[in-house]
Formats: sequence, structure tokens, C-alpha cells
Amino acid sequence: MVGLTCVRVKFVILRLPVSGIVAKVVGHSMEPRIYDGEYCLFRANPVGSRQGKIVLAQYRGPADPDNGGSFTVKRYSSEKMGDGNGGWNHTKITLSPLNPQFNPIELTAKSEDEVKVIAEFITVLGRS
Repeated sequence: MVGLTCVRVKFVILRLPVSGIVAKVVGHSMEPRIYDGEYCLFRANPVGSRQGKIVLAQYRGPADPDNGGSFTVKRYSSEKMGDGNGGWNHTKITLSPLNPQFNPIELTAKSEDEVKVIAEFITVLGRS
């Protein structure tokens, strides 16, 4: 099919959109949903609301406290305020771990440009 790529994973054929990303997740902050060393499928360049979704984000602030990397997988939430012109601005973005032993990454409007959502989590594919 046009625009699809086939990948074989544990004897299961998956049809992935061209915009699919497979990444190995390192760290324990997203347990019990995603375990250290698991490969996950993400949809690149997500559109629409990210509220409450697990995302792959590029974090350009201080290192991710879980593993020191510049990319992180966390649950996204944000608070917004109207700008008076019919639009809105973020007042706060929170990237939250599922594991309560880890702290969220909290960004204010001033530090909003430190994070860019790269992709939206779809599923765990398995371990290597």
C-alpha cells in the first residue's frame, strides 16, 4: 500500500504509517505501562490536543531527571489562558511520569520553548 511500511515484530506483521517512529525507551519513569528497554511505536508529528496523552518529547532544558537524556517519554498536560485576541497561550506544561517514584517536569510559559512534542505513543512492541 502507498504510504505504509511493514515491520515484522515477534511474528506479527504491523502496518505502520510512514510517520511512525520506533524507539527503545530507557528508564523506569513510565512503569508499569512502559518498562525499561521496551520498544514502543509512536506517531510522529501528532495533531490536535495532546492533553493526557503519552508523548515522546525533546526536552531542551536541564537533563531529564530519569536518565539524563534530551528526549523523554511522559504523560502530557497543559494549562492555557486566553490571549485576549481569540487565541491562547500555555501558562504551564507538565510532563508526568506514571511511576510515583519520579517527579514531573514542569515548564512555565517562559520555559515552554524548552520542550517540543515529537510523537504520540501508540503501543509497546516488546523487548529486544
